[in-house]
Amino acid sequence: MVASVEKEWWKGLDLNYTGENNFASFFSSNGNIHSYPAKAVPEMVVSLLKKLKEEYSITKVLDPFVGSGTVALECKFLGLDFYGSDLNPLSILLTRTKSLTVNNTSFIEKSLKAFTDSINQKYITASLVELSKFDNIEYWFKPQNIKELSFIKQEINIFLQGCLQKYRETFALILLTAFSSTIRESSLTRNSEFKLYRMSPGDIDKFNIDSLLVFKDKIENLLSLLVETNKISKSKTITDIQMKNAKDLSHLSGKKIDAILTSPPYGDSQSTVAYGQFSRLSLQWSKDLLSHYLGITTTTDNVDEYLLGGKKSACNTSLRHVIRSSKTLRNLFYEMRRVCKQDARQFKALIYELNNIMKNINEKNFDISVLINNKELYELTKERIRLDYYRMLNKAGELSNKDIKVKARELTEVFMNKLTEDDLSPELIYVLVSKLSYVKDTLHRKVIALPRRVKSVLHFFKELYIVVEQTDRILEDGGVQAWIVGHRTVLGSITVDMAEVLNDWFVSLGYDKVITLHRQYSFKRLPHHINSTVTRKNEIKTMMEEHIVIVRKPKTHVE
Repeated sequence: MVASVEKEWWKGLDLNYTGENNFASFFSSNGNIHSYPAKAVPEMVVSLLKKLKEEYSITKVLDPFVGSGTVALECKFLGLDFYGSDLNPLSILLTRTKSLTVNNTSFIEKSLKAFTDSINQKYITASLVELSKFDNIEYWFKPQNIKELSFIKQEINIFLQGCLQKYRETFALILLTAFSSTIRESSLTRNSEFKLYRMSPGDIDKFNIDSLLVFKDKIENLLSLLVETNKISKSKTITDIQMKNAKDLSHLSGKKIDAILTSPPYGDSQSTVAYGQFSRLSLQWSKDLLSHYLGITTTTDNVDEYLLGGKKSACNTSLRHVIRSSKTLRNLFYEMRRVCKQDARQFKALIYELNNIMKNINEKNFDISVLINNKELYELTKERIRLDYYRMLNKAGELSNKDIKVKARELTEVFMNKLTEDDLSPELIYVLVSKLSYVKDTLHRKVIALPRRVKSVLHFFKELYIVVEQTDRILEDGGVQAWIVGHRTVLGSITVDMAEVLNDWFVSLGYDKVITLHRQYSFKRLPHHINSTVTRKNEIKTMMEEHIVIVRKPKTHVE
């Protein structure tokens, strides 16, 4: 097949969906089984799968990064066999639940309704609840919620022990998914964030949630979604989901995979989406039940360290080979080195200027205009003052997090305005000196961190390249790959063209480039801008577009 002909197949495919990110493409629902970072859009996924099925007659699909299971569910809807993997235990739970076929639906519904109806009454009369324990549990949960969640966990265990063996997996998937979602809503985390940030004391005082009622609602919502899914699902298919590392797909040897559809992480968890942090509290509560009833093991509470680019995720691939396989990545490497040198010079110059300012203050020969006229130092000092006010207000515990941010900015403006007055008080100069000392430490850390940042970006790409090699090994000749990626920003100003890096790698492996599609984000839980890590004043656009790389493996491909 000529690549230009294949390209024509894809033209006109509109992927710019608007509205809410639904549970599935085949029915509209405001509900969802569980929140999860960076979910793929079901309408986009099903459009891609339909096109792959129509033009390439695919039957078996692999997603080595299953996430919350969108690709798995849409494959089931289209009658495609699905194989998926992930290293995050929560991801495996959610994907297995989302793609679950509920047999004897009326019995399952009746049994779970009776179970949830009984929980509140049993809790009222319970004389003893064995409280769950793990590190910092009191930091993330109020005492009342710890008791309620511990009781729910206790009752889930009793129920699963006593239920019929042939229904145990179905019950376990539904109950533990609902429990995980209840844990997240019951926690003192800022639920708008995917990383672990605790609410302000002011917000914690106002936080009042009944975990038992939340759990009941989660069960009812999840059941309704699964029942609706089972009504529409067209045929019985294979759905094989395993907790495996995408860098080793040897468990799929012998399977005739003819399509890859996946959305990989855009970078390491530390600098992009922290899937492990998002999942940690749920896993700390339920890892024993997940292991016992579903065989989903949790080997560490910090899965981020083992995901692509993580501190404990190792690979033996030659970095030189990875870079040589992509002109785009090679140019990125050179650009990162250039920016590192440039930024290091800038930071060292700021440190030199800061040392002079602090020396003049100590010698009673301080001219405040020197600081005010140095834009970078002025903004760094202002940010340091704002941060200290924020921490002070947060510790006081009288305001919500939103109000703390506003008040901290107001107090900072007052302080900075005082610096422009003719006569600076000794107290003000004393406070300023303490802030400048912290600014100097920050700049020193920036200089040290620059080469480390380059190293971490390259480490991630080394590991992603291994995944690309693995997908190539298990894909049938003539098979097709579709990778959904975004272009992230590193070092404050460098755009990483993930799509072209992937295209380069696939071409180096002998693939034919078919097309790279583009779509606008219309619903994503990310800010439109982030602040740079230097002064927090330079706004950087976050990923506002997704890019879908379509490539095909020739039928004559030779290993």
